[in-house]
Amino acid sequence: MSLSIRAISGLDELKDVYAFATPILALPSGIHTLEYYAEQLAKTPQLSVVAEQDGRICGCILASVEGDHVLVGPVAVAADSRGKGIGSAMMREIEQQAKEIGQDTLVLGALEGTETFYLGCGFQPNLFIQAPEPDSGERLRSLNQRYEVIWESQQDGWSKLLLRTPVIDKDLQREYQRRFPACSTQYVFVKHIR
Repeated sequence: MSLSIRAISGLDELKDVYAFATPILALPSGIHTLEYYAEQLAKTPQLSVVAEQDGRICGCILASVEGDHVLVGPVAVAADSRGKGIGSAMMREIEQQAKEIGQDTLVLGALEGTETFYLGCGFQPNLFIQAPEPDSGERLRSLNQRYEVIWESQQDGWSKLLLRTPVIDKDLQREYQRRFPACSTQYVFVKHIR
């Protein structure tokens, strides 16, 4: 079996990769559509990688430069290829490419159940909480007694909070969801690479 990890070679291959990732990750979401990644491929082609094993797509990472960091978007590995180091190898490739273009921070949002993978890749977890309740920042902060608040915002009718957690704290995440039934929570991971 031969594994190769390389930059996506063009729009046609990007379409194939996006079609591969869509059923795994329920794409698209928000602004990160196929059209968005086509624009990013034109700007920074080295930040979109595909893993192939014996000529078959078995993984991909699509990333983009967003301000002062690289936003690592879809990270997908075929179910029958998981646990073989393919995701880690692709992440190392993205990290190397980000360094080569002068970036020093990777940021990503993790799907439920994938957090351990990102911890293993050296990322720092941060719990992101957002509630569709304007001016509820104080209530959101009051539930947190342990962690540093590294960012908060009140915008467009939403109260948002980002907590730096040294570990994945599912108990706190569930407590936010229990106390704020309309809120959403997600772990956002950050890795400084320089």
